[in-house]
Amino acid sequence: MPHSECRCASSRRERGFSLLEVVAAIVVMGLIFAGFVSVFGAVLRNGSDAALQSQASGIASAYLDEILAQPYGDPDDGTVCGTPEPNRAAFDNVCDYAGLAQNGCNAVSSACPIAGSCACDRDGLPVDGLRAFEVSVGVTPATINGVGGLRIRVTVRHDGMAGNGVTLDAFRTAD
Repeated sequence: MPHSECRCASSRRERGFSLLEVVAAIVVMGLIFAGFVSVFGAVLRNGSDAALQSQASGIASAYLDEILAQPYGDPDDGTVCGTPEPNRAAFDNVCDYAGLAQNGCNAVSSACPIAGSCACDRDGLPVDGLRAFEVSVGVTPATINGVGGLRIRVTVRHDGMAGNGVTLDAFRTAD
């Protein structure tokens, strides 16, 4: 009889996992899966933010290049920061860009039905692929190493970007 008892004990050990072991394994696998999902979600969020940052940098650079290509003083009356022109297409000096409104848009399109809902080109026409970017420009008097000039700050934001967006600064002196 001891021999049969031994067979019963060994067959009992070979039957499989207990319910408690199965539940513990499912919980552990669920936690691991949840960790993977949260890491993957963070990578996707940061990846799209990097693309928006890159686009915002390009937009800020284009606006800054446009501003720096303008004369320092107003060709209409020779003053620095005189009366601003009424719209971006007519801007003819650096100071006209101060406080740029509605991204400098003069028109709308089907993709950008609200003025300023997209970044715009030099003529004030919306660039349909640049929807929801907000551009702001500041032009203020500044002195660097005793040289007077204008500090130009272009900031570009997007609803989907974390943080304060992209800001580029430049310093412009008289021609």
